[in-house]
Amino acid sequence: MGHEFLRYTTLAMMDLLTSDMIDLRVSLSLGIAGLFLALEWMVPFRTPVQSKLHHVSTNLVIFGGNSLVVQLFVGWALLVWSTRVDSETWGLLNQLRLAPLSHVVLSVILLDIIYYGAHRLNHRVPFLWRFHRAHHSDLDVDVTTSIRFHLGEVLIATGIKGVSVLALGVSPVGFLASETALLAAGQFQHSNLRLPALLERWLRLVIVTPPMHWIHHSRRSVEHNTNYGTMFSGWDRWFGTYFMGVEQSHIKVGLDEYPTPEDVNILRFYHIPFDAACRRIP
Repeated sequence: MGHEFLRYTTLAMMDLLTSDMIDLRVSLSLGIAGLFLALEWMVPFRTPVQSKLHHVSTNLVIFGGNSLVVQLFVGWALLVWSTRVDSETWGLLNQLRLAPLSHVVLSVILLDIIYYGAHRLNHRVPFLWRFHRAHHSDLDVDVTTSIRFHLGEVLIATGIKGVSVLALGVSPVGFLASETALLAAGQFQHSNLRLPALLERWLRLVIVTPPMHWIHHSRRSVEHNTNYGTMFSGWDRWFGTYFMGVEQSHIKVGLDEYPTPEDVNILRFYHIPFDAACRRIP
């Protein structure tokens, strides 16, 4: 009887957490994006090369399409998976018997270093680059670029997250904390926002800032094969991929294979992984 009660209680909590996660991610995505869009309008760093309205609407449509899969299925599956991992005490962190707060903090940090490594592989493995280059095809970098990912890349990333949750023993709370922090960090680093120079330098000691990530979106392969950090800037410094040696005004965003807005519209965006040009790794 006690086992059945625990099982039904766990299922009820998972349903509640799943619903809250879906609502939270959508609300945060739209809320933070709205805030940064307003700030970009007031204190922009660079002038867009295409219509702001068209650019934003295109990326929002891409995000909306991905959300139908990610939020309603993948998000639920990963949360259920992290609940199972936690209840079975699988993974490294569960074996260490950490205090709950330490467990969550370490989950966020360790998942971030895994995402750094996965991002680096996206630029080195031809099959992964096929999908990731769709993100890099954006001709302007602003907050909506942070949600411009090909569905194929989203599904690959989901598999990586599932394996990472198991290996590390990430709890549902740790997983939600990581996803929330990752969302906010991604939107911040992609924002076309002019920050005070001193503040930006101090922030860059800990987290990835817009000027650091803009270099990653440069058309020059020597530049966009640097600064892979997804949240914390330390991984790039420690693994030798940190680079700030370029004038921000000299950066030309996008990919040479897709130089015009017509090359990166909605229909072309979804076809990018299957283009012949994808066979060349940068």
